[in-house]
Amino acid sequence: MKPDAAAGTTLHGANASLGAPAGAIERFLAWYQPLVLGAALFVIYANLPIYAYILSPSLLPKYSFFGIFVLLAPVAALRFGELGGYLRSPFVLLAGLLLLLNLVHLLGLSPSTDLGDIYVVDDGLDARRSLVLTRIQYVLFALALGFAAFTSTRKSWLLAMLLLTLVVPGAVLLDFARPGLLYPIDTPGAVLGRAAAMFINPNMAGEAILLVFLLACGVVPAAWRGPLFLLCGAAILTTFSRAAILAWVLLLLFLSFRKTLPKSALATALAALALAVAGLGSFETYLQGREEFEGAASNLSSRLNFFSDVKFDDDSSEERAEVIKAGWQLFLQNPVFGAGAGATGFWSLRASTHNQLLLLIAEYGLFGLGLWCWLLAILWRGRFFRDRALQFAVAGLFAFMSMFTHQMLDSASYWLATFALVSARHAGAATAMARSLEPNDKED
Repeated sequence: MKPDAAAGTTLHGANASLGAPAGAIERFLAWYQPLVLGAALFVIYANLPIYAYILSPSLLPKYSFFGIFVLLAPVAALRFGELGGYLRSPFVLLAGLLLLLNLVHLLGLSPSTDLGDIYVVDDGLDARRSLVLTRIQYVLFALALGFAAFTSTRKSWLLAMLLLTLVVPGAVLLDFARPGLLYPIDTPGAVLGRAAAMFINPNMAGEAILLVFLLACGVVPAAWRGPLFLLCGAAILTTFSRAAILAWVLLLLFLSFRKTLPKSALATALAALALAVAGLGSFETYLQGREEFEGAASNLSSRLNFFSDVKFDDDSSEERAEVIKAGWQLFLQNPVFGAGAGATGFWSLRASTHNQLLLLIAEYGLFGLGLWCWLLAILWRGRFFRDRALQFAVAGLFAFMSMFTHQMLDSASYWLATFALVSARHAGAATAMARSLEPNDKED
């Protein structure tokens, strides 16, 4: 049976008791489901919930996510007959284990727990409980979004990613050209001189740009991918995020080798990089001459110098080295079950681990290591893209960026959304949709 036919049969059975004609319901979902999914993806990957909160603290991020939940509710109700198949999918099983671990740790929190000198006990535990509950809510949101995508019989919702490949890099470039235009320069979390647009944090902006491009490749013709990838690279350069810049270069080489990017893209990008390196001195002079970057020029210069002398002597690198050491020590103290969910957010250091794998093993022990490996395998074996190179690229990007960020499974909701979308493996509506997106791409 064809996937669309199977979906229609299940839909008919689910709504027969309501007396609703299956054809009418399917026609409604044919336009409503892609529309809501596309809008949800735009909100998530443009980081609009956090951005709205930064501009107006009364607009809490939960309002945006709750609104998306409400819009997805009709899809969940009308596609309820397909829930069983979705619950057996690999990502849902992994998410279920993650939810279970968080709930167990939440119930076991105690103010008297002794976790060593690097850990600062939260006497009230309210803040830590709130953190764990928020993580749980993000995972539940990703599951709801994944179900809507899993049961969709149309591909048009993925077109939102094409729009985002223009909006997100464009906004980041605008933020670099006009600091203070999109948000006040003294906004908490913002880094002077480093563009971030709606993300406020430049590292998160770089991550989102890469994910948006890869997902957009599902609907972008091969001839357009080169210019879009170069646009993304230009925007990432203005974030001065070393991890994102290196990831962009690695993706350039890999996707060019696999012919997912046209040959011209590699030549153009290498020429642009050569010009950028040659003009590095002039660019540093330009940065130092901009009044709005006063006080940030030395940090930006040290980041640029990393690519010439590979030195980790800036404040960010030193902080990362310190938290990595502390996270590893925390894991050694509690190797099996970990120090507990949220532990790395309440220790004596200013920042968390800056490393997703390290956070998982520090907080969940060997269970955390298993979660990370399992997620990598799910992404690697997924069948969301027709072009297997894109599937491998998402899996590789997850593994690489895991070494530089620790928010993939909570507040960086675009990562969780990506995991829910790209982890599809089994034959079904979502897989059939993905296979129909790229008629010109090759199959391994």
